[in-house]
Amino acid sequence: MPVLNLISDHLNRQAELQPNRDFLILDDFRLTYAKTQELVDRIARALIAAGVERQDRVAMMSDPRPEFFIHFLAVTSIGAIWMGLNPKHTKNELSHVLNDAEPSMLFGFGNQSENSLEKLLDLTKSNKSIRQLILFEQEDSYSDYSWDNFLEGEQQVSHTNLMVRRSEISPKDPAYIVYTSGTTGRPKGALLTHMGSNLCNVIAVDRKALSDRSIICNFPINHVGAIGDICGRTLTGGGTLYFQEKFSPSEVLRLMESEKLNTLVGVPTMLQMYVNHPNFTQTNLTAVDLIAWGGSAIPSELLQTLMEKTECTRCTMGYGMTETTGGVTYSGLHDSVQVLANTIGTPDPRQPLRIWHPDGRLAETDEPGEIQVKGDFAMVGYWKHPEATAAAFTEDGWFCTGDLAIQLEDGNIQIVGRISEMFKSGGYNVYPREVELALEEHKNVKMAAVISVPDLTFQEVGIAYVMGTEKDTPNPDELRAFVAQRLANYKIPKQILLLEELPLLDIGKVDKKALRAFHDSS
Repeated sequence: MPVLNLISDHLNRQAELQPNRDFLILDDFRLTYAKTQELVDRIARALIAAGVERQDRVAMMSDPRPEFFIHFLAVTSIGAIWMGLNPKHTKNELSHVLNDAEPSMLFGFGNQSENSLEKLLDLTKSNKSIRQLILFEQEDSYSDYSWDNFLEGEQQVSHTNLMVRRSEISPKDPAYIVYTSGTTGRPKGALLTHMGSNLCNVIAVDRKALSDRSIICNFPINHVGAIGDICGRTLTGGGTLYFQEKFSPSEVLRLMESEKLNTLVGVPTMLQMYVNHPNFTQTNLTAVDLIAWGGSAIPSELLQTLMEKTECTRCTMGYGMTETTGGVTYSGLHDSVQVLANTIGTPDPRQPLRIWHPDGRLAETDEPGEIQVKGDFAMVGYWKHPEATAAAFTEDGWFCTGDLAIQLEDGNIQIVGRISEMFKSGGYNVYPREVELALEEHKNVKMAAVISVPDLTFQEVGIAYVMGTEKDTPNPDELRAFVAQRLANYKIPKQILLLEELPLLDIGKVDKKALRAFHDSS
């Protein structure tokens, strides 16, 4: 499959190959590839008429809807930089990223939840860079922000002028900006390019058999998981996207069965919620021929349950982060449950990856080191943060992920922790992820998270927070003995505390910043 110049070029390719195939679906609303292409071009011309220049930032606040991806394709196709906003975020959170990115236009829905209209109006007034607010749906009293009026501007720009504008864009130009979760500080905007997105999507389609997928997008639009992992890859592979504005396990199960969707996807937390739902047992999921996940490790029991329920033998996962635009390691489609639950697969030769020892050399097999990657798929840098950008790359251009891993003898890579999370206990290095994996092997542990706290004797010790399964509640003393059979004494948490739920970030990962705050307040 070719790596095309612009992200929107894949839309043009699919519109030529299969113009009448449904591409974007929300309830009864359906758009084919050809109709989507037509609408993207109209919006692109209207954006040019509104004065959007190359590298201008254009923001959109929305739940996952077809409009989000159409808008994304239109904005990026004219060389502007797109940014997504999550309606669930507070005004302070939204103000931070808008004041940082300084978009020239803001788009949104005036009738979505979370006081979205109030937020949009307040953000427009408080941000000097925003010269125009456009509402997709609005009451008559807000006609000044009319989407229909904005779209009429397309008549001022010819198709020829649109094509000239697109021809001036370099594949290495930034296409969108994604703000990192900010677990270690204020969020920073990672600039991601057309080339990086297309390369990651093409490799994922090749490695993960992602052609002809029918898949649900219910991730927040400000996350690379929605933009690239779900929507971008499905577009590249010529599939169909079903949108879900509000995450609902029951609605996912209903839609999977009624539409006979062939791909079950989500972060492990979401997949666990499907299994736990009362409707799971009677839902027919036999149309599923691929199970895919990312964001964190999946418990082997959960994966086995999903495979048995769907009768699916093909599973795929990988490892990546916002700054790498997408995945940089990939599992085999027929790897064992054990391998899938405990490793992140192998790297692709088109995405150079190394495990770098702190001594300044390649790590040996089974020796911990930092995952570092290099290539056009990596971010250009952090928006307006040159010092942070310089710190993220080595002098010879390798991006430092901050993730510690070991490469096993079979070539698969296993994450053992974050450099920022690694701590020394009695002079020994302890990697929290290694301890978490050991705890999660216990049959009554659904999820575990380990943080470090100061200790007078050992300098630092580990505290484990554990969430049990629905079947039984684990016993801390039993867990300590269980882990002692698998780990050296200095790695065993000094305390194991049970919680009904672990705090999670939007993407399903454990929020360790919240856990530290909980520990400090208790």
